[in-house]
Amino acid sequence: FSSILVALHKKYCTRSFISMALSLRRTSNRAREFILTRTYSFDRLNRYLRQLVLFVYRFSALRLSSFCIHLLYFVSLAFLGSLAMVLLKPSDHSFSPSYVDMLFMSTSALTVSGLGTVETERLSSAQLAVLTLLMFVGGEVFVTLLGLLLRRTSENDKREASAVRVDAVSVELEAADPSRVVTIDSIEPADGSVAMAEEKDLRSSCIRWLRYIVSSYIATFHLFGTSLLLVYIYRVSHARDILRKKGINVFLFSLSTTVSSFANGGLIATNENMAAFNRDPTMLLLMIAQVLAGNLLFPLFLRLAIWTLKRITKREEFRHMLKSTSETRFSPLLPGKQTSYLSLTVVGLMTALLVMFCSMDWNGAVFDGLNSFEKIVAALFMAVNSRHAGENSIDPSLISPAVLVFIIVMM
Repeated sequence: FSSILVALHKKYCTRSFISMALSLRRTSNRAREFILTRTYSFDRLNRYLRQLVLFVYRFSALRLSSFCIHLLYFVSLAFLGSLAMVLLKPSDHSFSPSYVDMLFMSTSALTVSGLGTVETERLSSAQLAVLTLLMFVGGEVFVTLLGLLLRRTSENDKREASAVRVDAVSVELEAADPSRVVTIDSIEPADGSVAMAEEKDLRSSCIRWLRYIVSSYIATFHLFGTSLLLVYIYRVSHARDILRKKGINVFLFSLSTTVSSFANGGLIATNENMAAFNRDPTMLLLMIAQVLAGNLLFPLFLRLAIWTLKRITKREEFRHMLKSTSETRFSPLLPGKQTSYLSLTVVGLMTALLVMFCSMDWNGAVFDGLNSFEKIVAALFMAVNSRHAGENSIDPSLISPAVLVFIIVMM
């Protein structure tokens, strides 16, 4: 009887094991089919998206003018940004801004005009992130990079073809003498065509390297700017306490401030702009470097970067970019003499405003409570930002009328 029970138990266990194995195999097959189906669906969707992006790129690059591309770019992003601002809820639940206000804020951030109709502290972190993204894609350096990426090569080909075009002439041909017929086995290109092909390759290589340089330039200043601001805020309790009292995320503030300064957007997460940090000269100096690198001295820094790469790599492309700036058709890349004149003009105007600011308002209410070094840095911050960025470290209503007039002239 016990042997019968053992046999039945083994038989039952074997059947259970077999059924379990079959069930696991069916489940595995279904899972494999599901994964393959989803993978194929995602792959097909990815392929469709790539084709769509490629179609839009080719259509915009070949059929639309530069003006139409810029207009479509800014108008579409302004409306998309306003929709995102409306859908995202502000941090102040009692605050319900209208769509016109959000459209104005979106357009102001995208065009880096620095104007606002609502207090930035009443916006949520998500809305502030949208404004930061809009300032980034609307900054001058990023827009010039897009121009490089959308550079059309067909215009160069047409220009070169028209340059070597020969007008048709009528020639009467006589019957050839068979004894004078010469058979040519091979034809070698003329020296002119070889030189033209090499020049075209060199110009294309310069454009490609210029894209890499500008992209690295943008990434470097944003990465180091955000990191240095983060380190400073975490190490200085005064700046950290201001953000904690206002309920502003430290990383988001550092990133947004860096983007705003580099793009010369003028929108800061605090209602007082940078006046809340007028006793933090190190932070103001970091932002001054961002403002100069993103607009006023971008041609100088770009030329210095190319010159440094030429000295290190000894490549012909960098020498050609410095020598023949007009062939790249990249407006920020100016000849050496024009770059020097532009840089001297920027430094001269900033120095003039700094001297006038300190001489007129040194003992005034505008610098009340600041020591000498903080006054100089605050005045320098205003001198740099008055040209384009629109950020301020003091109360503008306390500035003397003569200095205000000079600021208006500089703007």
